[in-house]
Amino acid sequence: MDVETISNRLERLEAIEAIRALKARYLNACDRQDPAAVRACFKDGTCPIDTGYRGIFSNADDFVAMYAAAACHDHVFDKHQGSNAEIGLIDSDHASGFWCLDYRNINGRDQTLTLMSTFYRDSYVRAGGRWLIASSSCEFRTVFHGQFGDGSLEALLVGRSLANPAFQEKRAF
Repeated sequence: MDVETISNRLERLEAIEAIRALKARYLNACDRQDPAAVRACFKDGTCPIDTGYRGIFSNADDFVAMYAAAACHDHVFDKHQGSNAEIGLIDSDHASGFWCLDYRNINGRDQTLTLMSTFYRDSYVRAGGRWLIASSSCEFRTVFHGQFGDGSLEALLVGRSLANPAFQEKRAF
């Protein structure tokens, strides 16, 4: 194998690892309730972000404002776990990604528990030597939303999305 081939392969591996690290920074910033760190993961300007029932945003600033209002509270405990990454390099400055997300939310004020899984479809751009999210959309796969208290858990909703459940049933566990 010649030096140029090895160099190209190394650049591809470094780009893929940088994108993995970017997604990890984003998910960890969400869990730390750090809007500035969340914002730093996205490119400036037009940046389509489709969050499903939470809304569609044309730029990262509007998305981060929604995120901060919804998630950055002492009574909100979130856990975002991204896995099964499929990252494709389009060229040296553009890439695509597909991720599975396992999400848990405990709301201490409302005494609710939400367990959800989604698929993320992202595009990435390298600007100023850094990889950034250029667009993102999610497809909800499963959701369990329940109410807890006094040693019980009651299922309020089970389905594909909090906005469009496959079925709704109240059941105590």
